[in-house]
Amino acid sequence: MQLHSEHSKLVVALVYHYDELVSYVRRRFGDQHFARDVVHDVCLEIMERPPQLAVQTPMAFLRQLSRHRAIDRYRQYQTQQTHLNQLQQTAAQSHHVDGERVLHFVQRLEALKRIIEALPARQRQVFLLHRLHDMPQQEIADALGISRNMVTQHFNKAMAAIQRQWEGV
Repeated sequence: MQLHSEHSKLVVALVYHYDELVSYVRRRFGDQHFARDVVHDVCLEIMERPPQLAVQTPMAFLRQLSRHRAIDRYRQYQTQQTHLNQLQQTAAQSHHVDGERVLHFVQRLEALKRIIEALPARQRQVFLLHRLHDMPQQEIADALGISRNMVTQHFNKAMAAIQRQWEGV
């Protein structure tokens, strides 16, 4: 019964000195809303988990508990802000890098397209059928009415020309 009456004294002190506790936290941390949240946390803690030992000076206990909750809440806020800032920086950098990569890819693709378009007609035709359409050399020979050996020669010449031009890009 002694512990229950001690808990009641603590709750009465909390209710009676609520505004004073809010002012105490606000003076130390500078934000009225933050202070109210902290004192609210203290109220919940006392209601949900009353102290196991008797509290001799309720106001001193409430101030200390409020200060500790405020420090915990402030550290949690700082950690969250640090993580959010890192995420924003990472997102900004990844968008920049991704955009840069896409632009670089598009430029290289356009250069390759120009190189392929500059090939002689038969070499270009054999190269595209073999590389893009994945046609076997014999099918290309049959479709174009040339020997398989000619397909191989056209393809090899196309690859050599593309390689020479690509090194200059």
